[in-house]
Amino acid sequence: MRLPTYPQHKESGVEWLGKMPAHWEVKPLWALFRRKKKTGYSEEQLLSVYRDFGVVLKESRGGNYNRPLDDLGSYQLVQANDLMINKMKAWQGFVAISGYRGIVSPAYFVFESKHKENSRFLHYLMRSVKYVAEYLSSSKGVRPNQWDLKPQYHSRMPILLPPRTEQTAIAAFLNRETGKIDALVAKQKKLSELLKERRSALIAAAVTGKIDVRNALSEKQAA
Repeated sequence: MRLPTYPQHKESGVEWLGKMPAHWEVKPLWALFRRKKKTGYSEEQLLSVYRDFGVVLKESRGGNYNRPLDDLGSYQLVQANDLMINKMKAWQGFVAISGYRGIVSPAYFVFESKHKENSRFLHYLMRSVKYVAEYLSSSKGVRPNQWDLKPQYHSRMPILLPPRTEQTAIAAFLNRETGKIDALVAKQKKLSELLKERRSALIAAAVTGKIDVRNALSEKQAA
């Protein structure tokens, strides 16, 4: 599918972003979000950030083996449209805009929204390949699993901003198109699981005498 492109571009002024549509603008992250740390909300539902899923309810992902603390009083309050960053995994894409109210580990950075932009657009933008690469560039540490995103670098990160109506259109387009892709992936995954089950059942039947392989082979040759 060939997609239309913008007729005019200009330099963004940021080397790793390159050119942008001529009518877009760039603002630093601190102009859109303010870091906050509100604790003492232990009764709220637990949230987590995933590279593939964004912000989710922690109880909805059975594969998460990071146990919460016994005392949740130090966990941070998150509200819808807040920016959540796993500071030790930002370079892997563990960054997202929350659609939920809840609490998150003290190891996260939480940023309160103070803008009127489209949050879904910002969610896609800040999880895109170029931004994740920049999180890597802004993370410091001895070993990869100990790399830590430094807030003083992150707060200055440039944010690409189309007009609000265009942000909404981009977000709607990506919701639709990525939804189609996710559905295809899920369908292929289900088919793959069914084929694996068929394979296992076939092996078990053959080696335990449930099928007569001699007749199966002769029928195949005759065909």
